[in-house]
Amino acid sequence: MVALPSSSATPPNGKSRDLLQTIPQQEDHYPDPRTLPSPPPSPELKSQLTLSELSAGKYVSTTTRVVFLRTVERQDALGSKLIFSGILEDSTFKVPFVSHRISFPLIRNCVYRFRSAYVHEFQDKSVLLIITENTKIEPRNVEDYREFIWTPKIESITRPVRNTNLQGVITTVHRNSGLVKRCNNCKSLIYDSCPNKCNEGWGWDLRVSCRLYDGSGSMKMVLTKDIASNVLQKNLSELILSITAPNNAYINNNLYQSSALP
Repeated sequence: MVALPSSSATPPNGKSRDLLQTIPQQEDHYPDPRTLPSPPPSPELKSQLTLSELSAGKYVSTTTRVVFLRTVERQDALGSKLIFSGILEDSTFKVPFVSHRISFPLIRNCVYRFRSAYVHEFQDKSVLLIITENTKIEPRNVEDYREFIWTPKIESITRPVRNTNLQGVITTVHRNSGLVKRCNNCKSLIYDSCPNKCNEGWGWDLRVSCRLYDGSGSMKMVLTKDIASNVLQKNLSELILSITAPNNAYINNNLYQSSALP
């Protein structure tokens, strides 16, 4: 059983899910507020959606817990302004958000109902909930916070999501795992030569390409250097020394055939 630290996950088309190395900070790339469509009349927003049910390009009402919150200064088409940004969560999912209602202070770990918040979708199908100046915010008194805590399972990852903890069994380790050569310029993997014809040399890197199963489904994962080192309990320097030592039994891209994963 492997418990993976915070990672970024995204579901591809099909039954499996893929774990990507990085997903951009969505809250840092919110759209120009002037480009948002006008909100519909209030009666159309009576139905409440969970975070897993959000539909792109629509105004919605949802009740969520503020998991993370910060105040940041951003520059957009309207000039420099302060906004709230952070993470919202319920029992079904979590999404990043930005709030232009800086006059309404939000509090971490408190639950709010947001009426007429806009759902913006990025090219990778991840979403950002935008609280506009017209969004109504209602604090909610909640005794049982379990309704607002998401326990991630692979089958519940319906959109790309950042900073997710997953626990499961690594069922397959692919051959392009272990110590790999990476181009110093474009960061592509190098086997014989850089696929992009760069001439900037290469450096060692550590990655594990594998598949994780957690009982609800499976997903392809790429564990980058820090997470792979944590799983293997060996850092990059130790692994480099192991392949340069005399009588070494490791082979570059087949390193994990000789290494036991937990």
